[in-house]
Amino acid sequence: CLQQVLPQHYKLIWKTTESRLKQDGYNYDKDDVDDEESHVGDSNDDDSQQQQPVIALENGIRYQTFPYQKQGQKTSVYCDQRENRLMVASLCHGKNVLDLCCYHGGFSLNAAKHGAIKVVGVDSSQDAIDTCRVNVKLNDFDDDTAKISFVKMDISEYMKSCPDQYQVIVLDPPKLAPNEKALPRATRKYHSLNRDAIQLIDDEHGGLFLTCTCSAAMTQKDGGRYFLETIQQASVAARREITLLRVSGAAACHTQSPFSFPAGNYLTAALFMVHPKRT
Repeated sequence: CLQQVLPQHYKLIWKTTESRLKQDGYNYDKDDVDDEESHVGDSNDDDSQQQQPVIALENGIRYQTFPYQKQGQKTSVYCDQRENRLMVASLCHGKNVLDLCCYHGGFSLNAAKHGAIKVVGVDSSQDAIDTCRVNVKLNDFDDDTAKISFVKMDISEYMKSCPDQYQVIVLDPPKLAPNEKALPRATRKYHSLNRDAIQLIDDEHGGLFLTCTCSAAMTQKDGGRYFLETIQQASVAARREITLLRVSGAAACHTQSPFSFPAGNYLTAALFMVHPKRT
C-alpha cells in the first residue's frame, strides 16, 4: 500500500526476518520472507548493488548505509532517535561527551557538530566502529581525532576501567527485554549499566545523562514509571542525586496506534541532571 502512494522514483525496501516478525506478533505470508535471510526489495538485486552504499542525511549529518544488503535487518541508521540526537547535541557545546552503545555514531557525530570539546563513542561491534570512522570522514571530522574517537569494547568493561569523567553521557543499549518474561533479567542489566554510567558523570560539576530503552516491555510497564524507577534505583546505588528533566520517545515519523499496535510505543529516552557529588 505504501509503495502505491509513494512517487514512482521512490523505492521501498523492506528488510526483515521471520524470527523478528514472529517476535513482534506479525502475521505474515511465508512467501514474503526467507527463513534466515532478509527480504530486500526486488529479488533481482545483484551483488554489486548490495555493496553499493547510500549516503543518508539526518540533522545535517551524513551516514553510510547499505539498504540493499540481504544479510541482516539493519540499514545502518536508526531514524527513531533523530529528534533525541538533535536535542542532546544542542546541550553539548563545550562539553566532554561519552556515547555508550554508539552503533554508527549518531549521538557522537551530532555532539561533535554542535561544539562538544571531546566525544568518545564505545561499542562492542567492530563493524559498528568501522562504520563510525567512515562516518567521521564523511562529515569532515577526520582531521580532528582528538575531538572525536571510537573504541571497540564492551561498555560494561569500558565503564569499569574508564579513568575519565564526562559532562554528558548517552546510554542507548540494544533491546534487553524482547518480552515481559525477559523483564526481570533485563531490569538487572539496565540497573548495572545505568549505575556505572551515572558514576562517570563529573563529580565536581555534575552533568547530563540521557538513558534509553528500546524494549516495549520496559517502556510500557506501569505506564512508563518502571523504567524511570529503575534509573532512580541505579542512581542510589551510584550514590548520586538525579533530577528528571524530560522524557521522550521515537521521532514524530514513528506514529503510534495504542489500540491496534501497542508495540509501537517501545522507545523511552529519559534525560536526567546528575548533580555534583556530595562530599
